[in-house]
Amino acid sequence: MYVYGLGCLVYQVKYANGAGDFIKSYVNVSIFTLTLTSSYWFLMKWPLCKKALQKVIENDVLAQQSEFVQKRRTKLFAVIKIMLLVFYILNIINVLFIYLPSRADLENDNYSMAQCVGIEPLSSSPNREICLSILLTLEVSLVTIVLNYQALLLLLISHTTAMYHLMADEMTALDTDEHGTDVKEKLPSLILRHNLTLHTVDNLKLLYSMPIGIHFGSNAVCICLFFYLPLQDWITFMPVLVYCFLVYFLYCFLCQMLVNASEKFERAVYCCGWEKFDLHEMKLIYIMLMEAQKQVQLLAADIVPINIYTFATSMQAMFKFVTVVKF
Repeated sequence: MYVYGLGCLVYQVKYANGAGDFIKSYVNVSIFTLTLTSSYWFLMKWPLCKKALQKVIENDVLAQQSEFVQKRRTKLFAVIKIMLLVFYILNIINVLFIYLPSRADLENDNYSMAQCVGIEPLSSSPNREICLSILLTLEVSLVTIVLNYQALLLLLISHTTAMYHLMADEMTALDTDEHGTDVKEKLPSLILRHNLTLHTVDNLKLLYSMPIGIHFGSNAVCICLFFYLPLQDWITFMPVLVYCFLVYFLYCFLCQMLVNASEKFERAVYCCGWEKFDLHEMKLIYIMLMEAQKQVQLLAADIVPINIYTFATSMQAMFKFVTVVKF
C-alpha cells in the first residue's frame, strides 16, 4: 500500500504541470518537519535527556578510574571527536556556501523561502536588508536546532558504543587473573557501569525512537524525489540531499556499531574465565551474562531496526523504485 501510494505520488510529480515546484515544496515541508520534530524534542524530552547525560557522565567517570583502559579510551574518544567535527564541518560548509545563499536569494524562486510579505518592494533599501535579516535569522535558528539535535544523538550512541568496548576489554582481562584479586576489586565497578550503560540504551530508545522514524521516512522520500529534479537544480538542492544521506547513513552505521559492541561485551562476559572464580563472583557473572544477552537494538518508530542492513536494503529498494518509475 505504501509503495503504491508513493508510486502514484511520483507519477503525479513526473507528469503533472509544475512537477519541479512540487518537489521544491516537498523539500520545504521536509525541512519544516525536521525542524518541528527537533524543536519538539528539545522542549518535551530535554528533562529525560539531562538524566541520560548524567548517567553518561557518571559512567565515564567510573571508566576513567580504570587505568587498564585509559589508552583505549583516549583512542575511542579521539575517533568520536573527529566524527563529530567532520559532521559539523561538512554541514556548516553546505549551509554557508550553498544552503543559506540559495534560501535567502530574494530574486530566485527555485529554492528560496517565501518572500517577506508586507514589506515590499524588496528591491529597495531598507526593505531588502530587513527581509534578509529575517530570513537569515530564521534559517540560522533552524540549522542550529537541527544540527545540535543530530550531533547529540550521534554523541550518545558513540559514547555508549565506546563504553561497551571498554567493558569488554576489562572483562577479557579478568581471565588472566590467576589469584582472583582483580576480580573481587573490578567486578563491582563493571557491574555498575554495565547497569548505567543499559539505562543509557533504554533512554536512547525513549528519546529517539519516534523522531528517528519520522526522519527516516522523510529522508527516504526526499532522496527518491531528488532524482526527478532537472540537472540544473541539483547544485541548489545538494545540501539537502547530502544532509539526508549523511544522517541516514550515520544513524544506521553507528547503531550497527552499538549492536556489534554489545555482542562483543556479551562474548567477553562468557569468556572472562568465570569457571575459575569463587561462587559469589560466578553468580554475579551469571546475572551479568543474562543482562548482556538482552538485545541492544534501536528501532525507528518502534518498528524498523536501525542497522547497516536496513540502510543497504532501503538504498537498494529506493534505487529499484526510482529506476522502474522514472524510466
